[in-house]
Amino acid sequence: MSFSKSDRFVRDLRYACRYKDSIKLNWLHNILNVGLNYFSANAASLSRIDNKELHIVECISEGSVPERFSGQVVSVSSSFCGITAGSEKAIIAPDTQQHEKLAGHPAINSLPQGYWGVAIYFGGAVWGTLSFSRNTAEPRHNDAQDEDALVLMAGMLEMKLENEEYSAELEGARQSYSELSQRLEHLQFVDPLTELPSRRALFDYLHRELNQLIRRDGEGAVALVDIDFLRMTNEKYGHDEGDRILKGVATALRNAIRNYDYVARYSGEQFIVWLPDTLQSEVAKVCERMATHVNKCLLDGKPVTISVGYCAFRSDSEYPIPYARALDKLIDMAHNALLEAKNQGRNCAISASKKPITIRSLTTQG
Repeated sequence: MSFSKSDRFVRDLRYACRYKDSIKLNWLHNILNVGLNYFSANAASLSRIDNKELHIVECISEGSVPERFSGQVVSVSSSFCGITAGSEKAIIAPDTQQHEKLAGHPAINSLPQGYWGVAIYFGGAVWGTLSFSRNTAEPRHNDAQDEDALVLMAGMLEMKLENEEYSAELEGARQSYSELSQRLEHLQFVDPLTELPSRRALFDYLHRELNQLIRRDGEGAVALVDIDFLRMTNEKYGHDEGDRILKGVATALRNAIRNYDYVARYSGEQFIVWLPDTLQSEVAKVCERMATHVNKCLLDGKPVTISVGYCAFRSDSEYPIPYARALDKLIDMAHNALLEAKNQGRNCAISASKKPITIRSLTTQG
């Protein structure tokens, strides 16, 4: 009589859980081994999350238990566990670089290529994660079964947590989950490399600011800043040097703008600077100041330069307008001006128009 892979998994898991009266790590080790075999993984771990730290309760690799993992504490952001903890569903990623949630992890190139993880709950809060990983990306065509397997193992572990004598130690899990949620929310709104507002935070902020500026019949500008030749820097010197330049330019821009201005990371080597209540004649001065500060960042003893495209505008409408459309148009015009700055040799600032663009004209264009 032959058994399917799922049948063998259920059978093995049932036998593993029969050791309910044995030492905690023994039954836990057995359960992890069942999952390790099922996913054809290289490593399996149960981790507890406490604030920003990941406490590895048990980790096995290729059937062995490396001592250096026992009790190890690492940053939540150094693995996929932070994403797993914040996900309502199990993470199924035979190829992590193709996964919607995992591909954007800052350390994706140094993390496992195959990953399966699920949040572990205790007392209504996220206690930690159960995860399995593989060094190589290999296609699997049973995502639904894989998710069922993860959820089943997670459920068994959650019941163990309820019954184990160390449950009293976990009463603070609810607060830990709250702090983790705040941390995860923070990561959504702050770019981890430059510590500037992220693209998501940028648009949330600009929609509110543009609304307020138009209501008071103000004028201002959107500037798109591009680091000259950053891709060549990455290719020639490596991404570590490129990251150093990115962080240096971010700091320079932050120091160059006024207290009521706003700068955020827009894309790879680009930043957006919001200049409210600013005349078009003043925008050029701000651009010069930004360039001067950025020049203090050096690469091979030479100053780093930037190209800037900006679009000045003024309010001319008392009626409700589609702010998202107006903002998109402003950024598009700033982008076109940036392309012109590059065409003119870079290291310069170009305005999208000779006079400030009217908001009404932006929202009535086809």
